[in-house]
Amino acid sequence: MLRAENLSVKPTDPPPPEPSTDAIQRSWARCAASGLAPDAPLPDVAGPRTGLAERLDANARLVAFAQPVMEHLHRLIARSSSMVLLADDSGLILRAVGDADFTSRAARVALQPGHSWAELAMGTNAIGTALAEQRPVAVVGTDHYLQRNQFLTCVATPIHAPTGGVLGILDISTAAQLNQVHAQALLDTTAGIIENRLIESLADGAVMIRFHPQAEALSSPLEGLAVFDEGGALLACNRRAETLLGIGDSRRTPAAFRQIFETRWAAVLDHAVASSTRPTVLRARGGQQFAARIQADRLQRLRPAGGATAAPTARPPASLDALDLGDKAMAEAIRRARRIAGLDIPLLIQGETGTGKEVFAQAFHHSGPRRDGPFVAINCAAIPPSLIEAELFGYRAGAYTGARGDGAPGKLREAHGGTLFLDEIGDMPLRLQAVLLRVLETRRVSPLGGGPDEAVDLALVCASHRPLKALCETGAFRPDLYFRLSAMSLALPPLRQRSDIELLARRILDDESPARPLRLAAATLDLIRRHPWPGNIRQLKNALRLAIAMLGPDDSTLQPEHLPHELLDCADAPPTRPSLRAAEGRHIDETVARHGGNISAAARELGITRTTLYRKMRRA
Repeated sequence: MLRAENLSVKPTDPPPPEPSTDAIQRSWARCAASGLAPDAPLPDVAGPRTGLAERLDANARLVAFAQPVMEHLHRLIARSSSMVLLADDSGLILRAVGDADFTSRAARVALQPGHSWAELAMGTNAIGTALAEQRPVAVVGTDHYLQRNQFLTCVATPIHAPTGGVLGILDISTAAQLNQVHAQALLDTTAGIIENRLIESLADGAVMIRFHPQAEALSSPLEGLAVFDEGGALLACNRRAETLLGIGDSRRTPAAFRQIFETRWAAVLDHAVASSTRPTVLRARGGQQFAARIQADRLQRLRPAGGATAAPTARPPASLDALDLGDKAMAEAIRRARRIAGLDIPLLIQGETGTGKEVFAQAFHHSGPRRDGPFVAINCAAIPPSLIEAELFGYRAGAYTGARGDGAPGKLREAHGGTLFLDEIGDMPLRLQAVLLRVLETRRVSPLGGGPDEAVDLALVCASHRPLKALCETGAFRPDLYFRLSAMSLALPPLRQRSDIELLARRILDDESPARPLRLAAATLDLIRRHPWPGNIRQLKNALRLAIAMLGPDDSTLQPEHLPHELLDCADAPPTRPSLRAAEGRHIDETVARHGGNISAAARELGITRTTLYRKMRRA
């Protein structure tokens, strides 16, 4: 009969495994200090799950937002012998989604809802140690303090509460090999989705600001998210916002908007009321400049009846006529677009980034018979490929996760009776291009997860800064979809080629400062005319918005010193001649864009073969 002393390690036995990281070492030390033995017997897992119902009630919002995302995360893992678990801030497991074979094995060590996996109960493990360390943790095999858990490989990450602190833990556990880097990335993304939904649902949040240095990243997982009350106090922000603003743990001590951004709070509210869908520019105290979308749809509901001040009248949407400021290329594009307004002919807009493709699409919508219907836009380049299908076609409850647990109609159905704008359609995955083509042919759409087809009646406008015809030649875009979309194709000129830049600048000033007439000094106007504007109209707008912000309270004239430094630096620098390759590349881009991506026509104008043109485009 073996006794305990017979199980001691002999000198010839291999040494016990050492903890693999500092976090694991600290955890082992805590476990040993608590008196927990590595061979401690397992508690009665068949007993009652004490307090599970109460914990579920207490964490109802967390569970509601996490459950559908966990299901999607488990599908992404696409492996047997794995589970995704959600624990509360005490380490008690609330929910689990997993494969049947692993779930039954995990139950034998109490890795299931209703049981605590805090360190003092289960030793070093991903859930308990992530709670103790307040950061992501991986615990692999013999890193587990308790011997009975050493068949597990687990990765966990905290879910932060909107106002700070750890609200719960998201965990992936498996008995198989696991790519820890990949698993941690999936967990971080999934936890971020849950945190964002929790922030967006704050009952006392009056103003929600989504921001990023690049406007194209708005409405994507890369955006910062901050929620303020009516007075401008910061209620919550996501981890991405903390990183972008460099504010660290400041959300744990609520700050005021004015302590974070230079923009006046009153101006933020005015912009939100006047145009909640149009991005604006926010400048942070640290000097960073962000494109921002401001949502204040809950502001009026939070104000007492009769206590709200009169909101400024929203400027009516621009029409195609309003975009015609005298430039011949723009006038031609407007003329061509106007001919198909109201017809079942898709419009394809091509042009460099920042030339105003979405503004043109909106003007096209508001100039046609569908002007009273919705205008729905989606940027195919700003949304991860795995999410574009759900954004376009919608999904049934439980069929696709990451947004709402009750499903979503999708942009195609939201645009019924109006216009759907697909920006940067050249970045749409090939598989979805085939699905979109079928929808355009049948005019019917079905959500992910099944369900009956629904008829959709919409006008379609697409845009791309890359020549779609050239993408077809390289196999990156379906020719059949291109031919379906390009019946009416037009190219917007870059700002450096427009003859109406002065009128355009004055129009922007009027839009940005409707109650305060402003004018451009002669030197300022000269700088604007001479600048190459690689960012086109978007860059011009940002420059003028900054100039307005830099004006004194009694100033009405924009001087050169009010403009961004890069405009002044460009003006002060000695003139340099572009390299031959750069000049050639620009000439090629302009020629291809002028021909709507038709490589053959562009090659004929340039006097070279199509093969040579492709080679030069790849080199550029």
